[in-house]
Amino acid sequence: MAQRRFFRYTQIIAIAGILCTAAPAIASDDDSELVYECAMALDHAAGKGVVYPVSSARALAQFDEISGGGTAKRAAARKSIEAVWANEKREKGREALDRYIFGVAEDCAGLYAELADKQVQQAEGELNALGTLSAGSLRAYTQRTGDYGAVADYLVYHYPYGKDMFKDNADGDYLGQIIVQIGKDGLIRWSDEAIYSIANKHYWQYNPPATRLVFAEYQRRMRVKRQSETEAQRWAQRAADDRRRQAQQANAKPVGSIGRSCEVEYRPAEPGIPGSRVVKCR
Repeated sequence: MAQRRFFRYTQIIAIAGILCTAAPAIASDDDSELVYECAMALDHAAGKGVVYPVSSARALAQFDEISGGGTAKRAAARKSIEAVWANEKREKGREALDRYIFGVAEDCAGLYAELADKQVQQAEGELNALGTLSAGSLRAYTQRTGDYGAVADYLVYHYPYGKDMFKDNADGDYLGQIIVQIGKDGLIRWSDEAIYSIANKHYWQYNPPATRLVFAEYQRRMRVKRQSETEAQRWAQRAADDRRRQAQQANAKPVGSIGRSCEVEYRPAEPGIPGSRVVKCR
């Protein structure tokens, strides 16, 4: 049984990875039964009050994808797994069977959680045609971290003068969506550069609620700083010009916590060794 479990989980990892890029109905009956056993084990654990971050629904969805789905397929898989469990109970007893089922549930939950993390990381690295992180990447990032302010910083850094008014920009549209989502209380925590830039430049095609929210926060900050609108616009323009200069340099400082950025590391001279300048990007 232990040997079977070892091969089970290496197969499940392979199946899950393939599903990211391949069509459904690719697994053999034996492979799909392994996935169905995950679902049964997770259900059993939930019935005993043990809750994992992944439910049996995830395994059942994968089973349908790789088996072709259908009531008959599920019934056949269940019958096969129940026979395996009955044999385990007969040979080693009820306690050994329980340990086995909980072991399956824990391993499967861990594998699915690991797969979900990998899929999020892949999504966060996707670029759009303009060479910046795609709207899907930014959405995956906020779903994982909840850090909407970092997305705003990222976009105003890479689009210091806003979007092209005559071209679609899904990134800008997503920015408008999250502004409406977090509302005025959420905007208070955003950086001055983000608020001033978004208020003075176009970042989305058409989103009146987002425009009103940003402009209200912009006016609030002007009152706090005792700035006139002309002074605020000059501040925003200087900040945008500075971000553009940074973006054109190899030592551009990262803004927010996402996206590609570079930093310069200076190594001082030592006896017999000249100083050096190293650019590190991530």
